[in-house]
Amino acid sequence: MKRHIPTGPFKPIISFKVLAAKLKDLLASSNSIERFQAEQILAILDKTPDLVNGMRDYKVFNSYKEEVAQLMSVLFPSALSGNEIKAAVFPFSNQFFYASKRFLDISKQTTTDIEEVFRKLYQKNENVVNLNPYAIILNQYYGYNVDFERPKHIKLEGVNGKTRTYRVAFNADFIGMYPNENAIEITPEILDILLSNADDEEVWQSYFPNDSWIIEGFGILNMIDVTLDDQIDTFKTHLIQPNNKSFKYLLEDIRAIFNIPNLRLGSYKVDHNKIIPPYDKNFEMLTLSSEEIIETSNYACTEMNNLLFDECKPAIIANVENYHKKNNGNRLSKALLERGLKSAALLPISIEGKLSFIIELATPEINQINAINMVKLDSIIPFILSYSKRSVNEFQNEVSAVIQQECTSIHPSVEWRFEEEAARYIYRRNMGESPSFKEIAFKDVYPLYGQVDIVGSSIARNEAIREDLTNQLMQSSVLLEARVKHDKLPFYEQLIFQIAKYLKELNENFNASTEQEITIFFENQLYPLFKHIQASKKASKDIDAFLALLEEENKTFYIARKAYDTAVDAINKLFSNFMDKKQKEAQQMFPHYFEKYKTDGLEHNMYVGQSIVKHLTYHDTVLYNLRLWQLQVTCEMEAMYYQQQKDFPLPLEVASLILAYDIPITIQYRIDEKHFDVDGAYNVRYEMIKKRIDKAHIKGTNERLTQPHKLCVVFSSTAIEREYLAYFEFLKSKNYIGEHIEILELEELQGASGIKALRAELNPNLQKVSDVFTVKDLQSV
Repeated sequence: MKRHIPTGPFKPIISFKVLAAKLKDLLASSNSIERFQAEQILAILDKTPDLVNGMRDYKVFNSYKEEVAQLMSVLFPSALSGNEIKAAVFPFSNQFFYASKRFLDISKQTTTDIEEVFRKLYQKNENVVNLNPYAIILNQYYGYNVDFERPKHIKLEGVNGKTRTYRVAFNADFIGMYPNENAIEITPEILDILLSNADDEEVWQSYFPNDSWIIEGFGILNMIDVTLDDQIDTFKTHLIQPNNKSFKYLLEDIRAIFNIPNLRLGSYKVDHNKIIPPYDKNFEMLTLSSEEIIETSNYACTEMNNLLFDECKPAIIANVENYHKKNNGNRLSKALLERGLKSAALLPISIEGKLSFIIELATPEINQINAINMVKLDSIIPFILSYSKRSVNEFQNEVSAVIQQECTSIHPSVEWRFEEEAARYIYRRNMGESPSFKEIAFKDVYPLYGQVDIVGSSIARNEAIREDLTNQLMQSSVLLEARVKHDKLPFYEQLIFQIAKYLKELNENFNASTEQEITIFFENQLYPLFKHIQASKKASKDIDAFLALLEEENKTFYIARKAYDTAVDAINKLFSNFMDKKQKEAQQMFPHYFEKYKTDGLEHNMYVGQSIVKHLTYHDTVLYNLRLWQLQVTCEMEAMYYQQQKDFPLPLEVASLILAYDIPITIQYRIDEKHFDVDGAYNVRYEMIKKRIDKAHIKGTNERLTQPHKLCVVFSSTAIEREYLAYFEFLKSKNYIGEHIEILELEELQGASGIKALRAELNPNLQKVSDVFTVKDLQSV
């Protein structure tokens, strides 16, 4: 092994001359301590002139070990020796002659050849120019201020097998370099040549020939343990890699950062009030079973749930066993202990202000994770957040791509505008720019909103649930009573008693909590018991038949509810298909944007205006025609339903409603949500009215505006009232509605006042006289 770094044209001399010069300057210091230290060290140097004049013989230098130690005391304070990592080295050498206690301890505890590491620190191989001596000459002697600095790091492997990283800085304050008769003056012109040929050794040697400069003094190497920083940098590097490549490194990175080899990493998603498995299958769940989905309220104790899901703050359980005892055991502590995990940290991750998922860290030893070492998270959480956001965005993009492919398409009426923007985007990208897809908006369009809604849908749904639960409990009671007749089974009798209580509650005070209680009672008590009886094969045919009736996924009766869901689905399909057919006729009148939503019934939005179309000219008669078309279609759709009502599983009622709005608004396509929405604070008033009129009451009464067999139009201006009264008179003449037309004032709505409505009886037996009514038909009456 080479013990010294090649120094090219420089003659190294071990010397304390530069140190002596700096100390002499301190004799004039106003600080008495500095003067005292300088006097003490200079006294030693006066007695050892060899150390000032310099020497090339290391053996001679080693004979002054005691004096050198005294000299170094000013640069290596003994009070800092156990903390500072530094060493004094011969001029541009890999051999140190004095070092701090911590430096010596590190060198003894490493299996790495530390002198070889230092040799390669400035010159990685023999074919690379060592520019550091030249840098000192150019900067200190000539004052050129050339930046040769680069980060210098070394890695040392310890006897325990762990590698630590140190940043190294070389202090050349005590090195002097002097030219001799062979030296060449380095002019600015020559400097340009040197800097243009930094890796060409021949160029440097031509301007720095052999024996042209003397280098004397000593250097100081300072080391800082940056293992944690290096581990975090590695962690960051892995985070920016594609997710399918990066995850395999993340666990080892986090283990290295916390210095816990057996640390385990998990994660789960939080969606509103539910905990669900992560979409990244690389992550395991440490506190939940595979594929388990639970309510956040059932996750842990109240204090822990509030901390995680309400306050979004990290939760640290240094001692899981103590936590388990303190809280009388809960599903969180049980899950950890079942996996042999005895300390844990749960880290809520919020994306754009919304709790998205929880990261789990856990270890098998008590207090191995604690509030002290979790401070390290402060350094990596920003990068975890960035990674998380990217992961979520990538996942959402995949979802959006599937939706776009399978479900969503741009409405034909506005497709031209998207094609224009896409062409602009591609053009800019091909020009080398980094374009963004601009927001697409349509200004000054008139909205038309309507709905045909199932009346009392929530009541009907609850009644179906109540009926299913009643039948389920009654049949369960019969099964248990049959067994009590033959054997005295107190537990069965207690279950029969509980079933009777639930049946009474269903009849007298049914609510959502009742349903939940009965479901849990069946899951925890009845279903396991029936399965046990079934497995024993003791007269279980009646139980076999009962269990066969249960809905497979939820293990409950799904008879009345199925009838309700089937009816609602059939009604929605009927309305949707009818509207699709009628929309084709409306688009032929004039292109407009149209969208529909299936709820408990069908809602639709229409927007028409000049900005929607590219080559056609809009006129207000287009709006009038569409408003009349909307009234016609609503009447026909409700009449069609009642004509077919007998064919549905349940005799449900429906009610129609239209919002007539005469102020143009702006709609904007939300790229992230893939749909159009109203844009601007003023336009939001339209949305507020639209959402509230469904439940509106007639002013001064408890009567709901929307009623079965009645057509309702909500408005807020006199002009609209006159316009729609004319439409109603026309529809009356065509036998679409009855003779009596009501003009009603509605109760005050939040965000809107002065709302009125027109209401008329619908003719359930109407006969269509025209495919599509137009304003011309209106004028001919």
